[in-house]
Amino acid sequence: MRFFALLLLVAAAARADQNDLELWRLGHPDDLACTRCDGLAGDSIEPGTIDAQARFHRLTSALGLAFAPPFQETAGSLGESGFELGISSQQVFLSNMPADTWATQGTQATSAAPKVLVLPTLTLRKGLGASLELGAAVSWLANSQIAGLSAEARWAVLDGMGSAPDFALRGWATRIVGARDLDLTSGGADAMVSKSFGLAGMAKLQPYVQGGIAFVNAISSVIDFKPNRTVQQFDRQNAVNPTASEGVFRNVSFFKNRFLRAALGVRLVAGAAVFGLEGALAQGTNDIQESPPPGTPQQFVRVWSGAARIGFNY
Repeated sequence: MRFFALLLLVAAAARADQNDLELWRLGHPDDLACTRCDGLAGDSIEPGTIDAQARFHRLTSALGLAFAPPFQETAGSLGESGFELGISSQQVFLSNMPADTWATQGTQATSAAPKVLVLPTLTLRKGLGASLELGAAVSWLANSQIAGLSAEARWAVLDGMGSAPDFALRGWATRIVGARDLDLTSGGADAMVSKSFGLAGMAKLQPYVQGGIAFVNAISSVIDFKPNRTVQQFDRQNAVNPTASEGVFRNVSFFKNRFLRAALGVRLVAGAAVFGLEGALAQGTNDIQESPPPGTPQQFVRVWSGAARIGFNY
């Protein structure tokens, strides 16, 4: 647990904030009761932004998928006394993210979104016996105060069966914390197959493949869509109508926001040391909100990622 606490402290201390969210920059999906929102007479209703909800869906879906934990594990279990600790660097590619959708302090939804997000991750796996295993992970989005807390449970249905490959089923969940005005959760389930090959009696090469489904749930807090007002403007509007500049995005529902996800990787185990490489792809077409009005178009989201790790097991 000290390792997890250390990673969180490092994340908090960085405070570069370039990737911290500013959801108000996406636009407001509903009309606001004011345009200037300064409390003066003659103010008028500001119409909702047409694509605001679609931007919210794309941003939160991509961020939720980015935090899918890179455990980089084989289908075989560690055994009852097994334990593995690893440090990964995961890169998430945002090649198709429009500038007006990546609403962060750094880009302000006007500059181009970063091509790559970097997520350092600390993972822990513990065997329980009977081919069961639990895992936990802490990830941090570099240049932000956003972190992901993940857990997984695995069952190796076929485990160490001679020449046959190992086969396992897994469920996982991630809670994203530190994202301003956003309640974000992702999770999923998958199946995995792997095989271990000896290398000169000194090491093991372990290729593996995973395939399954991922879900992302996103709920916004009440957002002030006019945060850059002066104190005087805020006070005047607060005296007239304190909620005139506020609104929310529509919920993005967990089980209705589904993505197919696959990963391919390889591990090299030499003694207690473990090295790994993994590539993953998640994509899906979904409604941009829960219970959308008739005729609302669905949206396609795709996220590529790669990860490298070093770890130790015993």
